[in-house]
Amino acid sequence: MSKKNKNSGIAGLLLLFGWLVFLLLVLVFYFYFMDKIDFNELLGRETTATTEGPVSDNPEQFETKYSYQTNANLDINSLMIEYYAALAVCDKNKLVTLVTNPSVYDDMTPYEQKSQIITHYSNINCYTVIGDAPDTTVLYVTCNINIAGVDSAPMNISQFYIVKTADGYKINNGQLDASTVSYIQQVGQSEDIQELYRNVKANIDSCLASDPTFADFYNKIYTTE
Repeated sequence: MSKKNKNSGIAGLLLLFGWLVFLLLVLVFYFYFMDKIDFNELLGRETTATTEGPVSDNPEQFETKYSYQTNANLDINSLMIEYYAALAVCDKNKLVTLVTNPSVYDDMTPYEQKSQIITHYSNINCYTVIGDAPDTTVLYVTCNINIAGVDSAPMNISQFYIVKTADGYKINNGQLDASTVSYIQQVGQSEDIQELYRNVKANIDSCLASDPTFADFYNKIYTTE
């Protein structure tokens, strides 16, 4: 094999695993660093925890002691179920209808590569906090992911910013303004949200300890990195 072909093969392998590396690094960042960052000092403002969930036809039905509400908005749940189903099979036609900036799917190559690694999403749960503007919601989604060649289905957590449009709820995947970014950071600081991340990490640690196929895959990712 020529040096050029060898380098191309290595580059392809790194690109293939890149998505999952990013996913795991985001989780590690939240668990190890989120509680150590003083956003009050960085932003120069007092943090106030959000205690309400997204507005619904019967909000009293979803009263909760937590700063978030769990699976309280069925339309948002449906949006995320459709999103993950489309993501798993690289359904571009569906994906472009679920986001505010469909141009991110002009090139489906990275999504095709991701679907070769993560083949299925299940047990999708939505944790919602009312947004900083009307008809907006800060969303955290936990789910189990099936990884090619791995026996267990470890948990994953992702954060989204949801907006209600004339065409229904969509994922805002565009550039957020500084005020919205600050608000999302404040929400992420809450003990309830941090507990979600800790629960996901505990599940990943359990899978690493009990599933050699996942441990082997995990170790290969960081060896490649």
